Amino acid sequence: MQFQFVRSSKMRRMAALAAAMLLGTAAVVAAEPDASIAGLLGKEITIESASSNNLMPIGGKLTFTYDAESDNVRICTREVATQKGPWRMDLAPGCNVVLTLTRGDRFCTIEDVKVGNAEVLASCHRLRSKDVALSPAKAKGTVELHDVIVFPVVGGPAGKQSIAILVDSPSRMTEGGVVIGGG
Repeated sequence: MQFQFVRSSKMRRMAALAAAMLLGTAAVVAAEPDASIAGLLGKEITIESASSNNLMPIGGKLTFTYDAESDNVRICTREVATQKGPWRMDLAPGCNVVLTLTRGDRFCTIEDVKVGNAEVLASCHRLRSKDVALSPAKAKGTVELHDVIVFPVVGGPAGKQSIAILVDSPSRMTEGGVVIGGG
């Protein structure tokens, strides 16, 4: 009887060890950034143009960093002397905005993002964060929250890795226009 107990105990330990190894392997695989955004990570991007609202300063610098622990991407911003205005609120210097990836079938072009066709944009790779404070609301003492959607784009200026950012208002109308950046 004692032999069976020892044998059963060894089998349980081996099964537990195998399960732990499988879980560890899955965790390692999950810690890799998706190939659709890998080209953006760690590269400093300069905001080159914005169609309206000045929610992001022209000339401002941002970098996308991958957080393997939470499998998210963070926008890290920094100010430079040549930028037109400061980063504000949640985009103030630091890595305060967390984005989640929605993998699409393709990369958008800057023109796709400017046109804003929802069906086309839904097929593109994108990073999104909801409820980002970018500016004070019209009502005193409140903050207006926006959705920020970052599209890695192909065919950017001078062949550089580029992004196009849509900023949506709470009414889900594109309020902030399109922000273009390259690095």
